[in-house]
Amino acid sequence: MQQLFGDKVQDYYVRKLRANAAERKARLAQIKTPEQFKAYQQELKEKIRLSFQLPTEKTPLAPRITGTLQRDGFRVENVIYHSRPRLPITANLYIPEGASNAPAVLFLAGHSVNGKASDTYQRAILNLVANGFVVLAPDPSGQGERAQLVDVPNAEEFAYRPTFEHNMINKQMLLVGEFYTSWCIWDAVRSYDYLESRPEVDPKRICITGNSGGGNMSAFMSAVDDRAFAIAPSCYITTWLHNVENEEPACAEQEPQFFIGHGCEMGDLLLANAPRPLLLLGQKNDFFDARGTAETYEEVKHFYEMLGEGDKIRLFIGPTSHGYHRENRDAMYEFFTEKLNMGTPVVEKDDVQLFTDAELQVTPTGQTAHLDGELITIDFARNMADEFKATRPKLSKAELQEKVREMLRLDEKSIPVPYHRNLKYRMQGCRFFSRFGVETEEDMLAILHLYSAPGQWKSLLHFPRDYEHTTIYVPHVDSIDEMIEIDFKGCGEVFGLDVRGVGELMPLSCNYNSAHAQPYSLHPFRKDSLYSCFDTINREFFSSYCCDYDYSAIGLMLNEPYLGGRVRDILSTVKLMKHNGHKKIDIMAKGQGTIPAIFAALLSDDIDEISLIQAPESFDSMLRTRITYVPQSVMPWGVLKFTDMPELIEATGAKIIK
Repeated sequence: MQQLFGDKVQDYYVRKLRANAAERKARLAQIKTPEQFKAYQQELKEKIRLSFQLPTEKTPLAPRITGTLQRDGFRVENVIYHSRPRLPITANLYIPEGASNAPAVLFLAGHSVNGKASDTYQRAILNLVANGFVVLAPDPSGQGERAQLVDVPNAEEFAYRPTFEHNMINKQMLLVGEFYTSWCIWDAVRSYDYLESRPEVDPKRICITGNSGGGNMSAFMSAVDDRAFAIAPSCYITTWLHNVENEEPACAEQEPQFFIGHGCEMGDLLLANAPRPLLLLGQKNDFFDARGTAETYEEVKHFYEMLGEGDKIRLFIGPTSHGYHRENRDAMYEFFTEKLNMGTPVVEKDDVQLFTDAELQVTPTGQTAHLDGELITIDFARNMADEFKATRPKLSKAELQEKVREMLRLDEKSIPVPYHRNLKYRMQGCRFFSRFGVETEEDMLAILHLYSAPGQWKSLLHFPRDYEHTTIYVPHVDSIDEMIEIDFKGCGEVFGLDVRGVGELMPLSCNYNSAHAQPYSLHPFRKDSLYSCFDTINREFFSSYCCDYDYSAIGLMLNEPYLGGRVRDILSTVKLMKHNGHKKIDIMAKGQGTIPAIFAALLSDDIDEISLIQAPESFDSMLRTRITYVPQSVMPWGVLKFTDMPELIEATGAKIIK
């Protein structure tokens, strides 16, 4: 496999986010008065509502205390409460001795395996307690006592890997039109509710902080909830443009759906409820680029100053790498105590006695997944799928087409006949392939390879015309590698089509090695013949943090589904074929390629027949499987609300090849 256009997708998204940044900068430059800024804030609040899609009703927390730990000067209550009915949150509540009407901190953990019990976070919490703060430290979903994959086969390989769990849950929840981001934020909102309800706490003096994943949830809380007195997100705030430019994918719950598509950037998370006290914490050598942290700070500070509150915002960039290290913790203590008029903060002790995980354990077994009558997050998505399946009506083909257009943000009728390039041929073993670049939209290509059977040499310098029968092969990962092993007898002239992100267009960026690569044997639609020629980069295509995941996540933030782009690539190519006199045009697709292919066949009147090799049984089955390596890029948002793969097969008359 040669990724000759391996930078194409990366550059495509960099240009999109740069254009968004330029348009937003011009919009912000037009805001000259506090009144204009407040009008902008109102627009932001509506965009935040549309993007985060939080519940409109708060259900009972049903809290209970499962144990108490006593130390000199404070106690810790091990507590459990519910963000939704039957969805428990485990947490530790640290209460200084004699606390009454006290200031408080909601401390949101980053991606620590043991969640609230992390040594680093305990150090911060214990020093806050020494300074008189009540502190609530909940376990995030997928961490600590809220792991999702503790009971799967080979659990030792999958459990207690927070980012893996988060990305797995997210892509499965997409199928029912839910976003894991919103579920994590709602956990934080309800944790704030619990902290606010405690009699020891002054509800007007609650602060929020967290690092990394906790930093991103702190920033999201800044956007969706106006109650906090002060907020100090650490090691998250930069810009999404810097993340994309730097080939830096983030965890699924860190990239809010639709938000960039509404013309927003990270700074808008902080502007939505300005000008409360705000401390931005970064690190000099963080993968969350400190240049973006400083840029966002300057942007937000400008509006604080416009409102006459410039003293309420501060920036601190630590000297080390990603993490809530001592320097950043000290800056946080100083900021919170200063803004609350609490005097000089108590200095953090090096020899502080930390609690063990067992001491901070809330549940009997250490996992909410084992509690009778309770649920884990993915259970809710499966219950939704059951409801949709039981109640959704059978749609006509026209109705199905309309729903798919809306889901993919794609109108095939507006796609023009694309311009094409005549590229240099390629040799693969004893095969010869003529190549053509199809410009399916501005700055994006799909690559066509004209297949030559053994002993044939089809040396075409220009795009072929007037074929009686043409088959377009949409690959699982790479058309040339895969076409060599397929019998195309009776298929007419065959072209392999590398859509965006696969084959020659497989990105060279964001391919993680080591911990993020997944077991070779568990790849989706696995057949030995399909995977025998794969190299390391190709295998990482299915990892939880790979380029394919990253561009899918960016597409969601833009409200331009990556899958919709792949369908567009197929439809554009079909239009080019039709324009050049190709009469009968069929589609053959394999593995993950079957999903964009079947949507294209549904939408296009120019596709005569479609054949699917190793197609998934259903989208519902992807949701039922605890560990699925079907990539997020081909899991359509909300598809199970109105259809599933069997209905699509029936509507298109697809032929299934095992």
